[in-house]
Amino acid sequence: MADKETVIGPDTRISGEVRGDEDLIVRGRIDGKVQLTQNLTVEKGATVQADVDVRQLVVSGTVVGAIVASESVKLTSTARVVGDLASPRVMMEAGAAYRGRVDMGDIAAARAAVSSRAVQRPAASDKSAIRPAPPRMAMPGKAVVAGKAAAPVAPAARSTTPAVAATPAVAGVAAPAAPPAFPRVAGAMGGMAPAWAKKKIRRR
Repeated sequence: MADKETVIGPDTRISGEVRGDEDLIVRGRIDGKVQLTQNLTVEKGATVQADVDVRQLVVSGTVVGAIVASESVKLTSTARVVGDLASPRVMMEAGAAYRGRVDMGDIAAARAAVSSRAVQRPAASDKSAIRPAPPRMAMPGKAVVAGKAAAPVAPAARSTTPAVAATPAVAGVAAPAAPPAFPRVAGAMGGMAPAWAKKKIRRR
C-alpha cells in the first residue's frame, strides 16, 4: 500500500482519464481510463467502465474493460468483471463472475495493446439526415405531369348525367377512371312513348 490514497465516494462519478501515483479506492463510478503506478480497489457496489492499467487490482464491484496488472489481480466473491485480463498472478474467489481471456505471460505487450487502443465511432452520414419530400397534392382543376403542376384545365361542358366529385391527383399515381355511362332506355326516362301506348292511340 502506498502512503497516500484517494477515495472516490459512492455519489461521485468521473468521466475521463484518471492517472496517479497513489492508491485509488473507488466507491462510486469511473467511465474512461484508469492508469496508476500503485493499487486500485473497486469496492462492492462501485462500477469502473474503463481500461485499467495498475500494479495491483482488487475487485469487489463491477469492472468492464481491459485489465493489465503488473503484479496481481484479485476477484472477490462479489466481483463482476467483463474484459480481457493480463497479470502474472490471478486469484478468484468462489462466487466471482468473470467473462474474457486471461493472459499470464507477456504483460508488456498487453499494456501496449491497451494503451494504443482507441475507441472509434462512425461519423453520421449527411445523406442519412436527408429525407425524401412527400408527394405534393395537386390543387382541384389542375393537371399534374411528372410531379409538376401544368396549366389549368378548362371546365367540361354541362351534362345531363349526375356530376362526379373530382378526386385530387397525386404525382406518380394514375387518376381513377370515370364510372361507365349506362344506356338510356326509351320510354323509361325520355320523352318517347312506349310502343303499346302508340298502338292504343292508333286503335282509337
